[in-house]
Amino acid sequence: MRKRLLLVWVALPGPFHIVSPPVGLLYIAAWLRERFDLDIHVIHQRAQGWSLEQVVAHAIAVEPDIIGLGYMTPSAYAMPVLTQGLRAALPDTLLVLGGPHVSAVGMEAVAATEADVGVVGEGEIPMEHIVRACIEGGDMADIPGIIRRDAEGVIVENPGTLPRIEDLDTLPMPAYDLLLDMRKFWRKQGMAAIRNRKYITLFSSRGCPYGCVYCHNTHGRKWRAHSPERMVAEVKHCMKATGANEVEYVDDCFNLDKKRVLAFSELLCKDIGPVPIAFPNAIRADLLDAETVDALVTAGMCHTCLSLESGSPRIQELIGKRLDVSKFNEAVALCAERRVFTNGFSMLGFPTETAAEMEETIRVTSESRLHTASFYRVTPFPNTPIQRLVAERWPEKIAAAPYTEMDYRLMPVNLSAEDDDTILRYTTKAYRQFYLNPRRIYRILRDYPRPMVLPMYALMFVKRMLTPTQ
Repeated sequence: MRKRLLLVWVALPGPFHIVSPPVGLLYIAAWLRERFDLDIHVIHQRAQGWSLEQVVAHAIAVEPDIIGLGYMTPSAYAMPVLTQGLRAALPDTLLVLGGPHVSAVGMEAVAATEADVGVVGEGEIPMEHIVRACIEGGDMADIPGIIRRDAEGVIVENPGTLPRIEDLDTLPMPAYDLLLDMRKFWRKQGMAAIRNRKYITLFSSRGCPYGCVYCHNTHGRKWRAHSPERMVAEVKHCMKATGANEVEYVDDCFNLDKKRVLAFSELLCKDIGPVPIAFPNAIRADLLDAETVDALVTAGMCHTCLSLESGSPRIQELIGKRLDVSKFNEAVALCAERRVFTNGFSMLGFPTETAAEMEETIRVTSESRLHTASFYRVTPFPNTPIQRLVAERWPEKIAAAPYTEMDYRLMPVNLSAEDDDTILRYTTKAYRQFYLNPRRIYRILRDYPRPMVLPMYALMFVKRMLTPTQ
């Protein structure tokens, strides 16, 4: 009898929450079905609009032999309840945890839940070993690097490591055919702030050589990438499989290799013509130049996000991003001049950050040609360098942080040198100073790719100006 595998991306529904196809799970599903005769099901909790109880009910209906649960740190607080429900309903099913949170905290993730196994890092090869052990009756103790609950219930990490996939072109195409209904993603906001579009989400590379202290960096520092030929083939394959006509890339650093970007842009135009492309987090701003931007625009780039994080050179050094702020502004101008809708990301409240440094971030962002911008409060996610730094030097700042009791986006932590009222005041000022600019409002109206949904985002940004909580 064929084994059943259920892969779930865990993310609770909520207003303005991002809903993006779980492409990581789709690569894992494709990898496994090339190697085993499996009945595979893939769901995205938030896309379905399901509660934890509804996820359990779906699992009961599928009757899987293995359930893989992928999640990010903001969903970690929900995992004990979800795994308890799954264990009670399906006592003989193997529960496997994966995703960025498990990679960050390791054994703690499994210990906090009813799961049997945890996978750290990329999932294809570990899941291959886990599925093979399940099918052939092998021992999980023989799989290098996984975290498991032994017969006595003790959490252990197996010695050794499994290899990563060095040649990404050997990956099968992501299994988009396994998603229940792509329209559930298209009707909602993906990582790019554009609704009502038929898009696919893809990775073209894994890893990032930069050392930003606030990042988990699940794929490691070594950058590995698809060839331009594979990138174009993947776009064609996935668009045909889904009926999509737009692409969203979510790499850590899409443009690390300029020659690859230029070759991809040329091949895409030659093979199928320009395709609307969004980069909600994949572009390193100070690596952009006019040639690269022109090539991407010719290929179809219509929306990009560029991360400043801080306008202060001292903070740039402290956080390990080391972004050239002048080149950031040049990159923004290059995109804006070509009518690419350009969003910026900044953060306020880094360790030791002063009011003057927050002011500098607001000034740089507001004087730039960004169309839109978001200003986030710095959150010390578990086992990131910034969390370890704060825990070592200023433990009182995170001692009371409710890591297991709430959505991390709501965590009331202030790491800056200023008091809570000051950082709240500067967050409010940032939105007001940035958006209350008639020229910027005009450019938003002129360049936004989906004008009909602008009123919804206008309400969101007005709310942020009045009551910022990020």
